[in-house]
Amino acid sequence: MPRLRCVNIVSQSPEALVPFYETVFDTPANQLVPGRWELPVEEVTLVFTHTDEPVQAPKDSCGLEFETEDVDALYTRLAGLGIALDPPVTYPWGWRAIGFRDPDGNHMDFAWAGQSRHKLLPQL
Repeated sequence: MPRLRCVNIVSQSPEALVPFYETVFDTPANQLVPGRWELPVEEVTLVFTHTDEPVQAPKDSCGLEFETEDVDALYTRLAGLGIALDPPVTYPWGWRAIGFRDPDGNHMDFAWAGQSRHKLLPQL
């Protein structure tokens, strides 16, 4: 079965975007070559590269979703660091989540499904 290895995020100013992600994940990124940074998040690497073209994320575009066991603690930490985000919400299907946008407008969610994850996934 194929596995996701990396997600490439292009930006006109990745040098400004990378510190935001380092703050969110509390992990340093590595600049392997000029203009390319890699930030490991579990088994996936976020790769940040430069583009001269304007990048605009549509309001309802596909975003990044990460799993975290304590949505409320993450919300408290990020809000305390000055990151603008809405308070946690619990969806009707039982998932608890926070969502916000990075400085380039890319949407990010952090969610915890708990036991409700198994209710929604088909039996394999």
